[in-house]
Amino acid sequence: MRVRRLTPVECEKLQGFPRNHTLVPHRGKPAADGPRYKAIGNSMAVPVMHWIGQRLQLIDSLISKHP
Repeated sequence: MRVRRLTPVECEKLQGFPRNHTLVPHRGKPAADGPRYKAIGNSMAVPVMHWIGQRLQLIDSLISKHP
């Protein structure tokens, strides 16, 4: 019984990135899967960063209303 590993494209989708976002050329060839997994693992999920940005704007607007 084996567990299927997610593909880089599936990992990108889970993180909120466009398809093949990490498929960049390296020495004239497309990047291997290993560096792609590492890049995805070192990134932050787009929806989470969007939510944090909205919360920061909300706090900033509340602070500016009450000096």
